[in-house]
Amino acid sequence: MRFDPCEASLRDLGTAMRAGRISAAGLVACYLERIAAFDRVGPRINAISHLNPAAMREALALDEELRMQGPRGPLHGMPMVVKDNIDTVGLPTTAGCAALGRACPAADAASVARLRAAGAIVLAKANMSELAASNGRFGYSSASGLTLNPYRLSRNASGSSSGSGAAVAANLAAFGLGTDSFGSVRGPACVHALAGMRPTHGLLDAGGVLPLAPSFDTVGPLARSAADAAVVLASLAPEAGFTVEPGSLAGRRLGIVGNFGGGNGEIDALFAAATQAMRAAGAMTIPVHLPAGAQTLYADLLGDITRSEWVRGLDAYLARLPAGAPASASCLLDSILATPALSAGMNPLTLVALQDAVQTRGTPPQAGMAEVRRLGAMLDDIFHAEDLAALVFPTMACPASPRFDMADATYHCRAAQPLAAMHIASATGFPEISVPMGFTQAGVPAGVSWLGRAGSDALLLSLASAFEQATRHRRPPASTPTLR
Repeated sequence: MRFDPCEASLRDLGTAMRAGRISAAGLVACYLERIAAFDRVGPRINAISHLNPAAMREALALDEELRMQGPRGPLHGMPMVVKDNIDTVGLPTTAGCAALGRACPAADAASVARLRAAGAIVLAKANMSELAASNGRFGYSSASGLTLNPYRLSRNASGSSSGSGAAVAANLAAFGLGTDSFGSVRGPACVHALAGMRPTHGLLDAGGVLPLAPSFDTVGPLARSAADAAVVLASLAPEAGFTVEPGSLAGRRLGIVGNFGGGNGEIDALFAAATQAMRAAGAMTIPVHLPAGAQTLYADLLGDITRSEWVRGLDAYLARLPAGAPASASCLLDSILATPALSAGMNPLTLVALQDAVQTRGTPPQAGMAEVRRLGAMLDDIFHAEDLAALVFPTMACPASPRFDMADATYHCRAAQPLAAMHIASATGFPEISVPMGFTQAGVPAGVSWLGRAGSDALLLSLASAFEQATRHRRPPASTPTLR
């Protein structure tokens, strides 16, 4: 290996590959070595649920293709991890649930198919919060156990794309693919010093993804920079105009949201410093206060809609699987309850939620999507009235909390709902990207979110990238150092 891929951008990896300084097979070997050193032993991050046995064969074929025909594009030969609720041929889609260990899809999810066509390699499936519902146990699954946060092993890895976030942060892959319903890409990005984007709802094809709530579910990338996220998104949505070049904050009007402060002094101080950095880069910052109810969206609206959609979505997904896996949500629940080891290993709150969803099948939610989307109209009015390019706020009001099975006396949080800010994009369907804004004294990363109007994904990503270039907060975890 003549090129160290740790912390290298997708652009630099591609340049090195085309120059012959590294190969796709070399990259796969390097990441497999790091997985062996840090995921299975050492800090035991436990981000990986299944390795792809065909990864090296695919890499060798892509190396030969590069030699004979040239690269397919910037993702040629780039190894990725895929969240375990996204279908990948040759590997089970467990969604972190041991009862789905035999759920082997017949086809790739649409997002995986696009990335493979662009030359990316599925290196592994990544662990996740079981059935994409963290319920207080972030990153825990009955199928694969608990993913740890490589920055501080006593803190959680957020959820539910926990393994994808931890793997990319620890340089176990070039990038990751996750899903986001209520913060499941943005949360892991926040606590792992990554760029994580929830695109405009419907921009990306969610076919082949085990669902939580289709009205809110979307695929999204996790990467070590916004520029890398743009490369991935350009392959997933080539018509959306994503570019790897950062934009400029000069002259941009940014709405600084005041609703989500006060939960933690360090987060508030980091956000104040981030706001100052935006002004230093030429942005104009305008104080914004969101409408009443913005901090209680999940309890008031989103949770009950999720309950009403969950079983229907599972039924539709499971019915398409080959024989051997549960054929419906009811069959899945029955298999869990009939096997003490399965029910005992599952997050008890997730099991209760699944039972409730099955028992209330067909009961409509108290509020419909029309009421939820009204928030988007209110935000559009704010964007228009203030001529804003983006709304900006801390991704989470507090740092990553202690993992569910361990205390951490360095953690402090006064916010009743520290994840509430991430529910704005979920409710409105608007795009949001989280990028690093610094670290707490305990060494835990913090993130700042940029939320834009529907369809402004490319602009939003370019602004966040400009902030990254101006601040350069990203650094790798000390627990997973370079091996050479």
